[in-house]
Formats: sequence, C-alpha cells, structure tokens
Amino acid sequence: MADMIKNILLLATLVFHSLTISVQAGTPVPADTTTLVLLSVNDMHARIDQFPQFISLVDSIRSEHEHVLLFSAGDMFTGNPVVDQYPEKGYPIIELMNIARFDATATGNHEFDYGQVTLLKRMKQAEFPFLSANIHTTADSPLKFRPYHIITLANGIKVGLISFIQLNEAGLPDSHPSRLGGITFTDALATAPAYAFLRDSCEVFVALTHLGFETDVKLTEVFPFPDIILGGHTHTLVTNPRTFNNVPVMQAGSGLRHATIAVLKVANGKVTHLETRNLDIRTHSGFNAEALALVEKYNDNPELNQVIGTAVADIAGSDELGSLITDAMASVAPLEIAFQNKGGIRTDNLPKGDITIKDVFRLDPFGNELIHFMLSLDDIKSLIINAYNREKSIDLYPSGITYTVITDPEGMAADVEIRLPDGSQPVPGKLYHTGVSSYVASSYTFSRSSEGESLYIITAQSLINFIRNKKLIDYSGTKRAFVRQP
Repeated sequence: MADMIKNILLLATLVFHSLTISVQAGTPVPADTTTLVLLSVNDMHARIDQFPQFISLVDSIRSEHEHVLLFSAGDMFTGNPVVDQYPEKGYPIIELMNIARFDATATGNHEFDYGQVTLLKRMKQAEFPFLSANIHTTADSPLKFRPYHIITLANGIKVGLISFIQLNEAGLPDSHPSRLGGITFTDALATAPAYAFLRDSCEVFVALTHLGFETDVKLTEVFPFPDIILGGHTHTLVTNPRTFNNVPVMQAGSGLRHATIAVLKVANGKVTHLETRNLDIRTHSGFNAEALALVEKYNDNPELNQVIGTAVADIAGSDELGSLITDAMASVAPLEIAFQNKGGIRTDNLPKGDITIKDVFRLDPFGNELIHFMLSLDDIKSLIINAYNREKSIDLYPSGITYTVITDPEGMAADVEIRLPDGSQPVPGKLYHTGVSSYVASSYTFSRSSEGESLYIITAQSLINFIRNKKLIDYSGTKRAFVRQP
C-alpha cells in the first residue's frame, strides 16, 4: 500500500490531464440530461488576496452553466495575519466566501485554531454549512457539525455531500489539543460505511473531505460509493486525475491558487459522464469589484505593515526559517535550547528586504505560547527521536545545539548525537533550560520530569522582539539537524 500511494502522489503532480468517465461510445444521450458543474477549493488558509479573481472566475462559470455548486474542502483559516489577527478572527474570509456564494465546506483541522467560541461565531455568520461526519459534540454544546448535506437543484436533482476530518496518531485533528475540549472524534474509515445509505438518497454523491490524498485513496476501498472525492489537508495539486475503485480523487493544492472543476452529466438518476481538471485561478483576467474593495480595506493595516528588520538574503526552507524561529525562542530568558516543529513553519521563504509584523504572523500564525522545560540529555534525545519517527524525517529545528539522527535499517531513529555550539557534548545528568511551543508540549511524546511552565509570551512575539533587536537578519546556509545512516 505504501509503495502504491507513493506512486499515486508522483502521478498526481505530473503534467495536466483531465479525467473523463462516460458511458460507452455510441450510447445515446437522454433528452433530459442535466449538466452539473462542481467547483472546489481547499486549504485556502485565509489567503484573501486571490478572492477578487476567484469570485470573478466562479461568476464566469455560473454565467455559462445553469447548475453550479461551489465547495471548500476545509482549512479556510490560519495563514494570513490580516485575517488571523482581525478583531473578529477569521471573519474576513467568511465575508468573502459569502460573497462567492459557497454551498458547503468540509471542516478542517485549522478551523479550530481560534477556539470553539470564535468558530461558533464564524459558523453562525457563514451562509453555508460546515460538514463533518466524524466530529461529535455533546447534546448541550451549541457547536454542531452536519455529518452530511443534501442540495436539491432547481430541476429536482439531489446532490448529496458527506465529509470527514483527518485525525493524527493521538486521534485528534492537527490543532492545539486545548482547543478541542469536549469534542470526540472517530476514525473516518471506520465511520464512513454507516453512511452508505446516502448513495440511494441522491443522484449525485460527493465526498467533500479533509483527510489528505493518501487517506482519500484508502477511503475508496471501504466507501466506494461517491461519484467523486473533492479533498483537502495535504495541499496536493492533482493535475493528473486518477480513479481508485472507480472513484475520482481530486485536490486543488492550497492558498487559493487553483480550483478543481468537475463537469458531470446526470440522466436517469445517475451520473453518466464526469470530466474533471484543475484551474489556475491566477491566470483569470477578471476581478470582482466588491471583493477587490474588501481585500484592499482588510490589507490596509498599519500595525501589521510595520517594518521590524531586514533580511540580508532570502531566508528559505525549513532549516533556515526554523533556526530563525528557535533563536528567537532561545533569546527569551532563561532558555538555553529551543525546538520548532516543521508543521509550525507556515511559509517557505522570507524574501530579502524588509521584514514586517505581517511576515512574522504568516510564518508563525498559531498563537502558541512558549513553554519552559528542564530537560536532561536523555529527555532531549527522546524528544528528537519521537519527533523524527513520526515521518522518518527531520521534524524539529533547534537552537543552542546541533544534532544528528542515526537511523536503523528501516529508517527509524535509533540514536541521536548532540553537540553544543562550541562542539562539546551536553553534560549527562545536567538539566537544560529548554523551550518548545505549547503545541509541541501537548502533542509530542518525550520524557520529562514535569509538565513545563508557560513563559507567557507567544512564539510569534518572541520572533518580533528578536528581529527588532537584531535588525539585520542573515541565516544563509544555516543547518543544525542532520541524518546519518549506520
């Protein structure tokens, strides 16, 4: 299965090709055939700058087709400080999605990043439902997610939607655990078969998921009923559509740069033809005037546009960006060592030139607190090894040390060599002042003698302070984490 999925992901990033499923050649097309267009985006991450073009593109497609439905496959929030730091966190993208007339959204893991109270407010403001069949809240909780949704077109054709959210090894979506209190989650692949009845409740059946491409492929094995899966979470740009168990699986990258379009023909109560491809939103020439005015208003934020320092050269890739973040963390007294997880680094590059507060919040948008631990050499090794073994790759970027993971023949971390900045080894038995984000503190497995204590500063603020104090920032070629095979 692992090799098959690797091949799938390689094929999914090849040159453009559309997928067509149709009846056999020569079969007459019924006179009552309906054309339905499905548009889907995923992992927008609050990137509102593309919305004027995107809405114009959607409107142009609506002008050509009578039946057009617009979906999001989750993670609309977190990634743009203009949205994430707005007084009503997340509202700007909700307002723009309402203008675009979205018909439904999958609930993504980052929908929980602002907390449940804020999420509930945004859900009430949204003119479209939030879906997920494997999120379960208590009966007295006002936060409710529809497991499925059925849309009836003007001509009576029913379009059914089912949705699922990804879960990590801890059985939770990838959001801070403190924001998930009072909610239970069930495995999507185990939950899905209970909704097989939806296949007979609609002419068109869509799985609108936030599971990731690999899990969507697995979903087709236990739940081969949808006409198409429109997915999100892994930011996969599927430019070479494929079917698995006769179910097309699509995903449109991230950041509202692309959209999936699927054109279906429906006749005699079933889909007789399906063609799908991805559209590059950035190449569309039109702009929606209402959305353009809103985006300009939201972007006019003097506080976020403050220049706090200068990048001497591009700060590119996780090694350089992670080193910058952890140096900022380690500058907070009394820390000596700090770690940043790869998933918490949300941009690929800080370009040469001015660095603004907005740039910092793009890089580190989560509002995680800095947590202080007293860790021994063995504790630090357990943190690095457990983090590495999550994906069999470097996950933590350090300050105050360099380290080399030594792997076994299966590629798992077996040991770690650690060096202090002067090249010496840490002293066995000595406890080091070590800092990590509150997300790592609560979500990663490692040995420690206490639960740690907050330093009452968010990691983004430590970075803002660090850049302001240092002024000129240069991390060209910085690399502190290495891997060696035995």
